[in-house]
Amino acid sequence: MRKYLVAMSVSTLVALLLVSAPISIGKGQAGSNGSKPGLDDLSFISGLWETEWGGGLGEEHWSARSGDSMVGTFRFIKEGKARFYELMLIEQTATGLVLRLKHFNPGLVGWEEKAQVYSYSLIEYQKDKAVFEVEDKTSRLTFQRTSKEALSVQLDQSRNGKQSAQEFKFKLVK
Repeated sequence: MRKYLVAMSVSTLVALLLVSAPISIGKGQAGSNGSKPGLDDLSFISGLWETEWGGGLGEEHWSARSGDSMVGTFRFIKEGKARFYELMLIEQTATGLVLRLKHFNPGLVGWEEKAQVYSYSLIEYQKDKAVFEVEDKTSRLTFQRTSKEALSVQLDQSRNGKQSAQEFKFKLVK
């Protein structure tokens, strides 16, 4: 394991543990226009978010929707130095929305193999709340806008028969 394992973002923790392919969203969860949720429904995630975490600063930035995707970046800074980065995106696919991510050390040195990408499908949507899950249902990320200035990211995992939950509270910077 990498020496920065203790200082991981929510999605990094998930990605190190699990790999999966996308699945489609369940029935009865309509987006703002009455059909399957789309990228416009996830606009509540857009913005520059910060959290104090792992003895440092986590900074996550999500772009507004453009075309068939939203792009996100994450960096973890500790003691004045960037420790790792993530490139994330939410893509509109034929089966629904899929969150994908890859990790990098300083210098943009990738952690995963060239073609390896971690994928989490949108399985639940409500206004200002989106739940993404790996295909084998062992890990779930819930993004929820809890106020105008706050975003909660909840990580629920099942590993080796043990359940765990961790909440990360981000504040909107801009």
